[in-house]
Amino acid sequence: MSSVDQFRIEQLKHISNLASFRNSWSNWKEKITLTIGDSPTPETIYKLGENLEKIFRSHEVLGRDNSAVSTGGVAWECLVCWYLNLVFYGTDVVVIRPHVNFTPPIISDALTVSISNHATNTESDLIAFNIVKNNLDILDLNSINNLILQNPLDTDITVIQCKTNWNDNAQIPMLWDLIYSSERFRIPNVSVGRNGINPSSFRKFAYSFITVPTSRGSFTPSSLAVLRVSNLTGGNFWGRPTQPGVSRSVSEFFTTNYATHFSGTIQQSISNNILRNRPVLEQFINLDFT
Repeated sequence: MSSVDQFRIEQLKHISNLASFRNSWSNWKEKITLTIGDSPTPETIYKLGENLEKIFRSHEVLGRDNSAVSTGGVAWECLVCWYLNLVFYGTDVVVIRPHVNFTPPIISDALTVSISNHATNTESDLIAFNIVKNNLDILDLNSINNLILQNPLDTDITVIQCKTNWNDNAQIPMLWDLIYSSERFRIPNVSVGRNGINPSSFRKFAYSFITVPTSRGSFTPSSLAVLRVSNLTGGNFWGRPTQPGVSRSVSEFFTTNYATHFSGTIQQSISNNILRNRPVLEQFINLDFT
């Protein structure tokens, strides 16, 4: 196991202990197993992304009070994080749910926004970033931070906002993406980044939106919620098959943002790193990251 994958597993171990994620897993595991089949293929694993809504709904938190919405939101973030890391396994890209033990300070600095001298941060439910090639046997947070600091122009970062409801939340990623592009728009009294680091310090910086969605209404290319996220720098995705003009499947997140980080096709990467190393797949399926 590479040092990048060791760090990935430690992060997955952390989120697997969150109650809303763990409590949903028995239902989700059954649905995932049925989706990939008794003899999983690279394609069935890859296409889990367009089945995430069905998987999520197999144990969806009912109710729309604040507690239910919050619990469902955390569970969705963790499910998306689980899937993205499964497909990224064996590459140099990791996806984290922001936490002091897993978020490199240089990324936190880049995401800091000052509005009239008041510092704030984006609603970054997940953050994807690559870790440049290195000879370290173990990657801790400090070493990862130093690697990014030394190689910012070799680093690609994507902030991922995950929401269960599309209609209620589409304006949020639209506005944050505009703020992170404020260097081009020169928004008065708004500055992005601190300690000499901002999004333009990296090779690529993008903002994505990934939704279930739980909204029962239909979406069209002219729907306001669709228009709000149609031009996000990192793309708009949902847990369904791609619907042209509306949203792409979560499965398309990889080619949209990190195509060059795979050796060959994504399916070849899954075959080489997951299916030829079945204990890894079992680890993911059983949510056992010990």
